[in-house]
Amino acid sequence: MRGAMPDPSKDVRQPVIILGMHRSGTTMLASLLDRLGLFQGESLEENHESTFFLKLNITVMRRIHAYWDHPVPMHNFFDNSQAVELTTTCLKRTASSYHAIEFLGLRRFLRHRSIFALPCPWGWKDPRTVFTLPLWLSLFPAAKLIYLARNGVDVAASLFNRERRRFDLQRHKLLHPPFRFTLAGSLKRIGYKGSLRCLTMPGAFSLWEEYVAQAQRQLTRFPNERHILSYEQFVQSPRHHLAALAAFCGLDTSDDAIAKAIDGRVETARAHAFVKHPEHVDFYHRVRKTPWMIHHGYDNLPCTR
Repeated sequence: MRGAMPDPSKDVRQPVIILGMHRSGTTMLASLLDRLGLFQGESLEENHESTFFLKLNITVMRRIHAYWDHPVPMHNFFDNSQAVELTTTCLKRTASSYHAIEFLGLRRFLRHRSIFALPCPWGWKDPRTVFTLPLWLSLFPAAKLIYLARNGVDVAASLFNRERRRFDLQRHKLLHPPFRFTLAGSLKRIGYKGSLRCLTMPGAFSLWEEYVAQAQRQLTRFPNERHILSYEQFVQSPRHHLAALAAFCGLDTSDDAIAKAIDGRVETARAHAFVKHPEHVDFYHRVRKTPWMIHHGYDNLPCTR
């Protein structure tokens, strides 16, 4: 596929917001789009999330006692229009203030003074935005949405494995001193800190269900232009899908740019990775007929116990 470079004079002010559950491939997707020119912030953390939007999402959730693995309070929050208006006003002020330097960088800030004046393709990725999206769409009403879905068993297994590694590391520290034998020191350095919910496959899977249900509600509620695909579709034909996403975002769609962006960065074998683990295959057969597995077409995969 051949395509022209986007017109640099075109005034592109509305962001591209990448939505999807944790461990669904959004980091991979954000990184690839970054390589094609989608500006996602001067300061990025290890999962390719803008520290600016990440901190704001975390703050919004924490102030109402919601967390990435306990998002339920967000529903009550959006039932209170005054609370929503107050928070939206604060977000707008922050995005229009000098705090935006964290996202824009000093050079862009001095040139544009505000995120709202960015003239280039830009956006951000943070799974929490699945729950905070109405706030951001009140600030950026014409934002484009990208939604990436992934098999819930693969997501649950990835979350579970990550939490087990964290737990095992903390237990290793406890069993292999030295560390300070004080109550505060032991709890602070070694006491368990993480997602208890994701320390079990059922808990991690139920979290996936919450996120995909909320994503569907948001996509149904808001008419914004969107591009929806699955992780499995993407990794099977990455060039085709990345070219389509690049066009959607107003980026370079040339064959050379797409090939260079993808080079060695897409793992086809990660699609339905759970089939390599008998215990996860057993879990799949327990949950494959649940509503959201059926909705996303994950209910009849060729795998045996």
